Amino acid sequence: MKVIEAQHDEESGIDVAPLIDILFTLIIFLLLTTTFEEEEKAPEIQLPRLGGASLASKSRPMTINVTQTGEYKVQDIVYSIEELRDKLFAVHVDSPEKKIVIRGDALALHGKTTAALAAASEAGFDTANIAWDTSTPKE
Repeated sequence: MKVIEAQHDEESGIDVAPLIDILFTLIIFLLLTTTFEEEEKAPEIQLPRLGGASLASKSRPMTINVTQTGEYKVQDIVYSIEELRDKLFAVHVDSPEKKIVIRGDALALHGKTTAALAAASEAGFDTANIAWDTSTPKE
């Protein structure tokens, strides 16, 4: 029987030249197809000037709370609808651009809330926002 031996004079390996050619071709393709864009600059921020209007002095809305008992509360002071109307007239004379927010709790009657809205309209305010608590009331 004849034994075949491996020939050691030839190198058995992978020819890497074609792999390097493919790699360089891919790099060139990537560079040609990639678009470079300039980074967006952050917007300029203008800080308030010294002596100008402070950010803390920004007008806050007047909030009218309508309770389940039909009371109208503004900054923890209870008003009747007539007193509320007078208060709204006074506020409108001082600052007609003031925002009005009418908030009703979960059990506040719709009629009481719309009465506050009507009082704001009669006082001269063009708009008023209504916020309503839709959570389940605790008993």
